[in-house]
Amino acid sequence: MTGCGKIGPLLPSRPSSIRDAIAAGTAILETALASSSVENGNPGGALIPAEPGPWFQRRRYLLGNDKTIIGRGSDCEVRINHPNVSRHHLALEWIEGALVASHLSPLNPTLINGVPLSDARQLNAGDWVEIADGVRLRVELFEANDDVATERRAREERRLLAVLHADVVSYTRLVELDAAATSRQFARSLDLAREEISGAGGRIENVAGDSVLVLFNNAYAAVMSAINWQRRLRTLNETFAPERRMQFRIGVNSGDVLISPSGAVHGDAINIAARIQSRAAPGGVLVSGVVRDQLQGYDGFEFTHLPVGDLKNVSREVRVYNVAV
Repeated sequence: MTGCGKIGPLLPSRPSSIRDAIAAGTAILETALASSSVENGNPGGALIPAEPGPWFQRRRYLLGNDKTIIGRGSDCEVRINHPNVSRHHLALEWIEGALVASHLSPLNPTLINGVPLSDARQLNAGDWVEIADGVRLRVELFEANDDVATERRAREERRLLAVLHADVVSYTRLVELDAAATSRQFARSLDLAREEISGAGGRIENVAGDSVLVLFNNAYAAVMSAINWQRRLRTLNETFAPERRMQFRIGVNSGDVLISPSGAVHGDAINIAARIQSRAAPGGVLVSGVVRDQLQGYDGFEFTHLPVGDLKNVSREVRVYNVAV
């Protein structure tokens, strides 16, 4: 990175330890680099890992004032030692004050907010960059009036998303029969899900035990992915003995989702999707009335109203529909 300008002394006069001295020097250098970026007409920014991982060398990566290459190569400005990250995976470049992302890898994709990146596109504050399974970084952009440019500007965001919640039927019984085989079956089932979801612009947000949370930009993509996933699971299960078949229940809802600065997602829409899922038949898909209403006019869906009564810990009535798979 060039054009840093005068950055002053890098170490405090009496460092308590070498580690403290290095940390203090790094902070001063980052502040100087960020200030230089703003002076050059770019707002400046940083990439914040979604969660700690052995492939991350730092808790935040300051963006250069021209171009930043992300990858596994030793010459990358942001180096991430993950086996699925290409040597040069992604380029971030300031163009007329805007941060533009360009995909470089010939092997593995780059996803922006869960959508595969093909053509160059501008990034905004709060966007998620995913360059390998489990390797996600959040974009933080600075402004000229930020007092400390290298401090993350924490914001909560709300987005209207479709939520898919899936859970394995009788998972405990399957584990008791054969834990290792069940683990392999679950991994294969997730692979099928990823194949359907990636083509529909969704992303797996969380896998906890035998449950899967997936977010989509629209209800159509969520329901089509749910149907296709269940059909592929049905085909996969034909290769197993009846007692070894792994079936999922799926619930789909749509609504407001709160995304915290740490990247965690919360909201009533997620809770209702989970409650609906619990009422689905093995291998089935249930959707909320909101989703069904959003899909009116689309061909290829067959909905049947399903009286379910009150949902646990949900104070209002929720219409639920079964979708033919």
